[in-house]
Amino acid sequence: MFTLKNKRIAVYGMGVSGLSALRFVKALEGDLIAINGGEVTSWAKSPGVLDFVSKEACFSETDPALPAKLNSVDLVILSPGIPRDHKLLKPLLDKNVPVWGEIELAYQYLEANNFLRPLIGITGTNGKTTTTTFLGEMIEADQKKVFVGGNIGVPFCDYAYDVFKNKNHADFILLELSSFQLESIDHFHVNVAMILNLFQNHGERYATIEEYGRSKFFITNRFTENDVLIYPEDFPIIKKWAETQKGKKLSINTEAPEIDFPIGNFKLPGIHNKVNLAFILKAAKSLGLSPKAIQHSIDTFAGVHHRIEYVDKVVGLPSFRAYNDAKSTNWDATMTAVKAMEDFNLPIHLIIGGKKRGHGDSILPHLDFLKSRVAHFYLIGEMGAEIESEIKGKVSYQKKDTLEGTLKFLRENFGADRGVLLFSPAFPSFDQFQNYAQRGETFVKLLGTPS
Repeated sequence: MFTLKNKRIAVYGMGVSGLSALRFVKALEGDLIAINGGEVTSWAKSPGVLDFVSKEACFSETDPALPAKLNSVDLVILSPGIPRDHKLLKPLLDKNVPVWGEIELAYQYLEANNFLRPLIGITGTNGKTTTTTFLGEMIEADQKKVFVGGNIGVPFCDYAYDVFKNKNHADFILLELSSFQLESIDHFHVNVAMILNLFQNHGERYATIEEYGRSKFFITNRFTENDVLIYPEDFPIIKKWAETQKGKKLSINTEAPEIDFPIGNFKLPGIHNKVNLAFILKAAKSLGLSPKAIQHSIDTFAGVHHRIEYVDKVVGLPSFRAYNDAKSTNWDATMTAVKAMEDFNLPIHLIIGGKKRGHGDSILPHLDFLKSRVAHFYLIGEMGAEIESEIKGKVSYQKKDTLEGTLKFLRENFGADRGVLLFSPAFPSFDQFQNYAQRGETFVKLLGTPS
């Protein structure tokens, strides 16, 4: 029987998922402590924290009293941004104290109380959010109720809390899952899993692409013969591991995806979006969605915020098409966006740069691809100077450091020209913005405002 009543629970990390876990554990009458980086006074008054835990039960991760406190906990709920090999966790893992993510916490409650419905999990390096959102809209078009969450922004514990409070459950559960989230699952079991692709990413966490890929494949840990895995057949690492899994395997050729529905009204540019659609169609058929709902979604889905999103208001560049791809945090995502822009046969102006990662930052492995397609580069953020040192003398570029400076330059120098303006940074946002969403919203706002 699943119960947290009077159990000592540590929630480590006070981001969105951590706050959701705090609320849920509090509702289940767990005995809470909250842990976060920085001085307690700097975060304990954040909205939500002190609603669920007393100030005396809030600890900085550097507090010398914390290891003794952790010695008595029954369970740790770990935010995905904190690695499992953190020194605070090692003594607990050595004692077999469970360390779960909020995904596992929600799952265990729902499983124990028979509230699970068909659960679809979507992972991969790129395309997760578009694919998750698109499939969610398709399920809704079939008059079914679906919870869409996970890495897409709504914690799974929000859904579990709603079920606990209101017995308000969905017909389907659809989760976008990052490698970080999948590291901290245990009993978590999906009925339909998609692994969209695999490119080198998160060098701060994974030494090799194989190590990164293994974390993605945790999504199949509890697979049975009744489950479905949808995967790309032309990614050798994925194909090799997929063939060893239980269940039904459905493969996609990402170079030439098969789509057996009319796509004359499909609104998303680029081959990668046709690949996403091919994955979605395999899942939709596995879930028994109606052809009418599938076709309606193909004809009407307009994409997701900050992922190659068309911006309709562009001041000072009247003959430009502008696209906000602020969600891009790696070179493969940016190259995918650049390739999608080729459909327009116009000069491509690319804005790149952001927070340094320390691994996989160099543009040089991708420069031949980019310079053959991009007319002008614009460098912003912490990575601007480093990228400049690698491309100087090789391409046309401007290092303007900020979005404001970049758009001012573009309006002054290309205001009478035609072209495509693509903001696809290839790096995290945290050097200049709170998150990728704020970065994208800033770009859209600046485009609609004269310099």
